[in-house]
Amino acid sequence: MPDIKVAKHAGFCFGVKKAIEVAEEVAGKNSGQPTYVLGQLVHNERVIKNLEDKGIIFVDNASEIPQNAITVLRAHGEPCTTYQVLEQKSITQGNNLNDATCPLVTLVHNVAIKLKQNGYEVMIFGKHDHPESIGTSYHLKGKDTFIVEHAEDSDLVLDYINKTNYEKYALISQTTMSVLGYKKLIEDINSKLMNGKFEEIALNLRDLTKKFGYVDTICNPTKQRQSDIDELAQDRDIIIVIGGLNSSNSKELYAKAREYGVESYFIQSAEQLQKRWFIGKEKIGITAGASTPDYLIDEVADKISGIIDDKGQVINLKN
Repeated sequence: MPDIKVAKHAGFCFGVKKAIEVAEEVAGKNSGQPTYVLGQLVHNERVIKNLEDKGIIFVDNASEIPQNAITVLRAHGEPCTTYQVLEQKSITQGNNLNDATCPLVTLVHNVAIKLKQNGYEVMIFGKHDHPESIGTSYHLKGKDTFIVEHAEDSDLVLDYINKTNYEKYALISQTTMSVLGYKKLIEDINSKLMNGKFEEIALNLRDLTKKFGYVDTICNPTKQRQSDIDELAQDRDIIIVIGGLNSSNSKELYAKAREYGVESYFIQSAEQLQKRWFIGKEKIGITAGASTPDYLIDEVADKISGIIDDKGQVINLKN
């Protein structure tokens, strides 16, 4: 058998698993009526297709959901405006609204709100077009919330601070961003900031006196999956990352693997594997983003097992 190691924390995190369970349970209980989900419940195309086959209807905008419809909100969280639109359609909690927002995303919302209430101008380290960052931004300043997307963009943060005149500034992070990227961003800012330093504010937010502060809001499932890459990179010849095209945490895993200099590939399914990748590779590592189900990971591992023989040679390379 080829030497294949699957990362310890590969695949579904508890927030994604719970969101899928909620959607399936709601659809099952209301089989005579359509169940609407706003946006991609999770960032995995195969999972979305399976849910559609169960009669779940996905829409991109709350305006597309009919009056009084059975509705599920995705794991990534929503801006407060979404709840207002749904309420106007008689879709409310305890009635026909089922909120599958990950509790760790809700925690970020609560952190953002408390920082704002205590005089901080809150900035987000996240993806501009990611639903989580969009949702969090609406708890702050809506579309005017400052979002920095790349660890190398410390100058953008400094320019924003210099152009504004707030008493206190705080940085928080989208839950699925790079741990090392967040650290690098803060270090780069501090190396150039003239009138202070960004210091860590504990997640309990008991000390809100710092002029510049940051809160570590990257979730533990994200940290665990990124830490797994550290382990795989130590002894693997190649790393396969499985994740949806829109999955932020999967892309971060792929980027981290490449940073180690290990030959790495980002795929959505086993069908995308190419035999030539495994020529001369003896040790294969597999990991997957938090929106990837176990069956997809198993399919990839099984296909790789069929590509490489017991001697570590690629079988029927020309086929």
